[in-house]
Amino acid sequence: MLRTTIKCLGVMRQDWRKINQFWSFLMSKKLFAFVCLTTSMLAQAEGYTTKSIFSADYKCTAQETGGFNHAETGHKLVLFKPDEEFFLIHISNIPQKAVFEMKSKEIVALLGNDEDRVREEVERSYMKQEIYSEDFVSEKSSYFIRESDDNPEKVSTYLSNHSCSAAKFKKDFDINCYEGDGGKTFQFNSKTGRFAYSYAGSWHSESENNYYGDSSIFVFGSCKEYYR
Repeated sequence: MLRTTIKCLGVMRQDWRKINQFWSFLMSKKLFAFVCLTTSMLAQAEGYTTKSIFSADYKCTAQETGGFNHAETGHKLVLFKPDEEFFLIHISNIPQKAVFEMKSKEIVALLGNDEDRVREEVERSYMKQEIYSEDFVSEKSSYFIRESDDNPEKVSTYLSNHSCSAAKFKKDFDINCYEGDGGKTFQFNSKTGRFAYSYAGSWHSESENNYYGDSSIFVFGSCKEYYR
């Protein structure tokens, strides 16, 4: 009788050990699943964050505009009405419709049509960043320039010829835009808040119907942060 009781107790002890092992295994699986779920939720909550050191958009308004009108007999220096407006759009603030069109439909589908992932891929493929030191950082294609008659929702507004470079030195930075095929330049300095814009015009092109080309223009003004 005593031997039987001891044997039974031994079996019960082994059963409890197995139960404890199974329970520990089950809890470890639950903990792993919980950690995975939490990590996934945190990743979704964080979403897309630009790797650029910049993030603000700017609206730039003309204060003075002048240049040359071209004619068959020569060039006339004139002042124009300063009604130009320019917008410097950071790559992280490109409207959703346009940013989805900056990548092919196949790539967007591979990214699950997820806006954050599409924005990350657009930034990865467009923006190039060089960190020379803590005080000196240069970026290419982190900004795009558009004029007031450019549709901000259209992908054509953010083609490479509208891209700008930005460089930060200590607390100040410059944004420079060069449209090589259109003869346009734009420079903005954050310390002064001023910009200068130029358009070469088309006097050098072949004239037709007594038209001697677009005027050559210089624009001077100031920029402020722009919130949409």
